[in-house]
Amino acid sequence: MFRFITSIAGTSPEPFPSSTEFDASKVNPGPIGGLVFLFLTIAVVILLFSFNRHIKRVNFEQDDTEQ
Repeated sequence: MFRFITSIAGTSPEPFPSSTEFDASKVNPGPIGGLVFLFLTIAVVILLFSFNRHIKRVNFEQDDTEQ
């Protein structure tokens, strides 16, 4: 059984061998990643302002009987 599995898998030391070497120092998000990050940052800031405005409108009246 083990011979069968190794014959199918091959003799590569990597699980998924690639034809080119991967250089981690050359990886960057690019302009699309920057735009996505900018959009998400602006969306979070707008949501925080909206949340703050809605919280200010809430009327917290506490009953004296509930303690």
